[in-house]
Amino acid sequence: MVKHIYEANGRTCPICDIPCPGICLYADIIGNIDIGVIVLDVQNEKLVFQNKFVGDIFKTTLSQRDYSTFTNLLLPGLDKDSSWERFGKPQTLHFKDRLLGYTAYIIANGEFIWILIRDITEKARLESMAEEVNITENIKYIFSSIRHELGNPINSIKMTLSVLKKNLGTCSGDTIRGYVDRSLTEISRVEYLLNSLKSFSMFENPIVQNVHLPDFLDRFLFLVTEDSEQFGIEIKTALSPEAEWGSADPRALQQVMLNLVTNAFDALEKIDNPKTTISTLKRDNMIYIEVRDNGCGMSADHQENLFKPFYTTKPNGTGLGLVITRRVLNSMNGHIEIKSEKDVGTTVTISIPEGVIENR
Repeated sequence: MVKHIYEANGRTCPICDIPCPGICLYADIIGNIDIGVIVLDVQNEKLVFQNKFVGDIFKTTLSQRDYSTFTNLLLPGLDKDSSWERFGKPQTLHFKDRLLGYTAYIIANGEFIWILIRDITEKARLESMAEEVNITENIKYIFSSIRHELGNPINSIKMTLSVLKKNLGTCSGDTIRGYVDRSLTEISRVEYLLNSLKSFSMFENPIVQNVHLPDFLDRFLFLVTEDSEQFGIEIKTALSPEAEWGSADPRALQQVMLNLVTNAFDALEKIDNPKTTISTLKRDNMIYIEVRDNGCGMSADHQENLFKPFYTTKPNGTGLGLVITRRVLNSMNGHIEIKSEKDVGTTVTISIPEGVIENR
């Protein structure tokens, strides 16, 4: 039986939150569950409760020394900042041969800290195995796709050159030039694919910095204006003054935006009054950049396959643009979301962390 910490002295039990002397039923239940429970008295710097689960893992007792043990182990920096920004947020700790997941909460008007602990070693092991299987399957899929994508132009080049070799003595100059041009076209396809694959690692370690978004988007729009005018596409902007600074690698962000706008332009082919709108907004601590078009849109089946490597409906596409875009954004703690409706249009929203506001 786990004894109640506070007797009838007017103090409230940190576990059941009522004045209850003697044996506490709630403490007895909590004392024997397979979730670790720790209660720390912050004002008096005492460990006032731990259940059997905690004692078995950490081999601790109710003592002054163990208060310091737990705060140093689970709440580093608490002595310097009592607000401890990670309250209420899941944390992990490698302890000996275990992986522990825990969350700390402030209770009783800040007098106590309640820490809930779970042993997630087995869960993490199974998740790791599942991830390895998933990675292996993805690698198989990617290599199979690469073999297919490279194999087609290479076979075409081989066939073209074989025919040319057999008929070299009888071919006219124009015929020879035709065979050579066909081979060069296929070689260009191979080069394009290899350059796309190179982008997978180009921004592996992005140099994240403050980016002034109005200036960045001004420069970006200058890059794409010629193409938009050539295809008769109207570009509109709706930039929020609050979305001024972002945290990103400007080179990587430009690559992302080029992919999105290129996709939008492709979707606007043969569309009456084609338009693309680029807008920004700030919400919480994130900056959102939206690229919206009134193009052909996508079916639900198409949207399910958007982030599969080499999946594409474009005649000359590689199916790597959105895969690279998501990878680049993830490396900068960003995200991408796509919503589309067939024959209505597509809206792509990317997010990046807010940057530090600077005086210009």
